[in-house]
Amino acid sequence: MNVLLPVSRGASFDLALRLAIDTAKAHAGRIRVLDVVDAAEIRRIEAGARPGAIHLARHAADEVRKRMTAEGTAAVAGAVRRCQEAGVPAQGEVLEGELERELVSAAGANDLLVSATASHFDPDLEDASGRLVLTVMREGGIPILLSGAKYRFVRTIVAGCGGGPRTERAVGAMARLSLWKEAPRGILLAVDDAPAEGQERIAVPRRILADAGYPAWEETVLPGPRATTFLSFCDSVDADVVVLGGWGEHRWDDLLGLSVTGRLLEDGRRHLFLYM
Repeated sequence: MNVLLPVSRGASFDLALRLAIDTAKAHAGRIRVLDVVDAAEIRRIEAGARPGAIHLARHAADEVRKRMTAEGTAAVAGAVRRCQEAGVPAQGEVLEGELERELVSAAGANDLLVSATASHFDPDLEDASGRLVLTVMREGGIPILLSGAKYRFVRTIVAGCGGGPRTERAVGAMARLSLWKEAPRGILLAVDDAPAEGQERIAVPRRILADAGYPAWEETVLPGPRATTFLSFCDSVDADVVVLGGWGEHRWDDLLGLSVTGRLLEDGRRHLFLYM
């Protein structure tokens, strides 16, 4: 398994690093730690010059480039060292370019992107939490694993079974990577007021896991409002990881607060495995 770990800003990067190490170590994987010096930020500094002060703006931009490169190099070196100390092969790289484009390009050569639900990539932490990596999932065609706001050892996994191809792709991506095959507890959950229809939603994920050699997971169908029922169930079983698909149909503003994915991102207490 090849894991892509982009360097994000703030304390959440340490949580993502720990989760990446645990995941790669459990699957004989390798980690690529990537920091991108944001060329757009440097251009904004250059473009902000007053008339007659272009040389000052260019000097300021060069200083920012040097600082960002030095910070990125230090972050990458530190992350690679921690991977190696844990017995996980790792390599690091610092690139300058368009942040989203570079991450999408790098995603194509890897099996899984690991970051954090609270990840920020803007130097001032003003970008929306997790937004960039969700965009990389959509554009780069790679599953993502987001760490929660605290370190959690994975014992209980809940896979949301909403039915249709989105659920199949998410559970299928997890199964292709053999993630959490040996976990103590796995649960297939459908929220539906009609028990028979809920069982239909669970049928395909059950088959995918069985075909991939997973032990039988528990199956639960619950009535009620989808988002609140789903989150309440995750609380009741103290879920460590939630597996979901289907983010791509939402605009970003609709995602937060309305969908199950958005509510879990806001909650931030659990790891999320997402694919669309």
